[in-house]
Amino acid sequence: MFTRPATTLPTALRPIGAVLLAVLLICDSAAGGEGRVGPEEVTQAIELGKKSLLRILAQADPRFSGMPGYQMLRVMALLNCGVKPDAPEMAAAIKEIINNPNRAVADQYAGSYQAGLMLVMLSMLHDPNNKRLASDMVRKLQQFQTADGGWGDNSRTQFALLGLKSAEDMGIEVPDDVFKRALKYTESGQNPDGGWGYTPGQPGSYGSMTCAGITSLYICGARMYKSTKVCGQGVSDKRLVAGLEWLANNFTVRTNPKTGGHHYYYLYGLERIGVLMAQKTIGGHDWYREGVEYLVHSQHADGTFGDEHMDMLSTEFALLFLGKGSAPIAVQKLRYGKDWNRVPYDMKNLMEAASRDLNQPMTYQVVDQFARVEDLAAAPILYLNGEEAFAFDPEFRKVLRAFLENGGFLIASSCCGSKEFDKSFRDEMKLLFPDAAWDKLPPDHPVYNARFKIAKQEAFMIEGLNTGCRTSVLYAPHAVCCGWGSCGGCKDPQMVPTDPGLQLGTNMVAYALGFQKLRHKLEEVKVFTKPANEKVARGALLVGQIFHGGEWDPDPAALPNLTQTLRQQAGMKAEVAKRRVVLGSDDPGDYPLLFITGHREFQLDENQVKILREYLDRGGMLFGDACCGKPSFDLAFRKLCTQLYPDRKLERIATAHPIFRAPFVIDKANYKPMALRLYDDLHGEPFLEGITDGKGRLCIVYSKINLGCELQGHACPTCIGYQAQDAYQIATNVLVYALSH
Repeated sequence: MFTRPATTLPTALRPIGAVLLAVLLICDSAAGGEGRVGPEEVTQAIELGKKSLLRILAQADPRFSGMPGYQMLRVMALLNCGVKPDAPEMAAAIKEIINNPNRAVADQYAGSYQAGLMLVMLSMLHDPNNKRLASDMVRKLQQFQTADGGWGDNSRTQFALLGLKSAEDMGIEVPDDVFKRALKYTESGQNPDGGWGYTPGQPGSYGSMTCAGITSLYICGARMYKSTKVCGQGVSDKRLVAGLEWLANNFTVRTNPKTGGHHYYYLYGLERIGVLMAQKTIGGHDWYREGVEYLVHSQHADGTFGDEHMDMLSTEFALLFLGKGSAPIAVQKLRYGKDWNRVPYDMKNLMEAASRDLNQPMTYQVVDQFARVEDLAAAPILYLNGEEAFAFDPEFRKVLRAFLENGGFLIASSCCGSKEFDKSFRDEMKLLFPDAAWDKLPPDHPVYNARFKIAKQEAFMIEGLNTGCRTSVLYAPHAVCCGWGSCGGCKDPQMVPTDPGLQLGTNMVAYALGFQKLRHKLEEVKVFTKPANEKVARGALLVGQIFHGGEWDPDPAALPNLTQTLRQQAGMKAEVAKRRVVLGSDDPGDYPLLFITGHREFQLDENQVKILREYLDRGGMLFGDACCGKPSFDLAFRKLCTQLYPDRKLERIATAHPIFRAPFVIDKANYKPMALRLYDDLHGEPFLEGITDGKGRLCIVYSKINLGCELQGHACPTCIGYQAQDAYQIATNVLVYALSH
């Protein structure tokens, strides 16, 4: 790495836009085929490699004498793979490095590499006691910067910039001029073909140095964007696009393009570009999958990679690729039109903050508007911002609705508080969910409390849309995105500032992760929920679901999902389907059971109550379920029962009642923590309430403990509800009782 013909490991990009992404996404197909590996194989390769590096870390190798940068890189690789800094071998190596900083920066040549690596390593340790040492390394790098703006060559320049970026992440200020001069140096070294060689003016571009040039452009551009005076001023960088075109045209994971040496150094450089530019593909290649497949199949039995005599530090670079590159995707930023990347660095900065503050590796990537539901479901959160008016493609609306109904989350921010974007976004959500309404989130919502306590919540004006059993759409009508992106030119006087904005964003991520686990990049995604508009199968058991003004259909697949249970346990051959019933317009007599659910308060008018009472008196049955166990729905439902039967009360149904005996015998029930915390009368038994008619038949059955979230398939830890198996059994028994009585 520190020899003259060195190569690179990139990290950034400038505000670029659709032109850059067109280069990166020449095609969106992954390179499948032979050698395909999954998360388990990657985990095994990492574990084997960690053992190998820990052995090497503890050895005194004369090749590394006087070059602490080797140990720094080794520590970085192990940290990236989950080894704790207090592990014995790690603690000894880190102490040796930190206690002898002058050895690392004794001369300009090796010192530029090693000061940069020192800063990256210190930022990964998250120890505030190291801030003074980090400041010393920043000063050294400033001293080492040459008159032309670089650090001697493209390799050392990108290492120095990696370190300076890490220093700023630690809160250490670096003068603007350092980055401006480095940018000029990097631009001067680009060859006419778009690539870079080892030094400016050297003909013959090759892979690792082209990665170094791209990285340096990205870091400098991202840093200088902070001082822009016009929000969203992200003019396409033609030099960067040209570099990416070179990389796309020469893409391979099997060698360092156009040179052959420093192969593993090049691979880590490729990984840096893919991660920091948030792309799944480079030149039509799934860079992570192809790289992982090459590395897993080329690893030696002892856990090492490559030939250490021919390609020094190959194991370290391989583990940096496997460990850092495998960070799960928490957010996908939606490319939905020309205005999609108005704030280029918003999600990059938020992911870095959330990873740190939630102590969980995560990253983001860009996803296209023409993605499938499975593509969106690769991450729990979809994000978009913009300033101009827009409209989604009609097919994407179906995909987006299915994504949200499958448990996904949507976060949106109006750049600069744009009224055009605001209207378009609200119109799109109305098309997707005509019956859902926006709410300003209350102070006790997890968005304000999940990780950080956000004071004066009203200043942030976050609105929520419940499209299921949770607030699945979070919208900032004022510019939280500009704060995330460190944009200095936002036109919104109510812009959410950077520091509280990042805390708010971290809370949003934490809220979403409470419902979904992050997936490994290689994990296959399956979508289980049926579309809400699926045609009703012939002969299906039809349940009528009452339409009302309190979010009448938060869990659209809850009842249809009972089909398999009813077939297996009750011997039913038909599917369960539902239809909306508007009392006063539709005839409820067509259905053996009417179902009612929701989150909020609702009210039926006098005529609707009269129609419902007649339906029940003729032998029909009403089944109520408080979605998420919401008290507002609970109060409204009890009021409805009083209107229907003023002389009768909802009473708890005894476990000996037939509704708890077939097809499942239910004597015990398991509840979620919130239900146990709120109610002290459950006693581990099923809890249903009901009203009987004059013949002892239950005509109303009600569950204040939520069933629908689990039937829908939502992992809803904050719901006041039953655990999954109990929810299915109780709902099945209620349907069977309604049909048999």
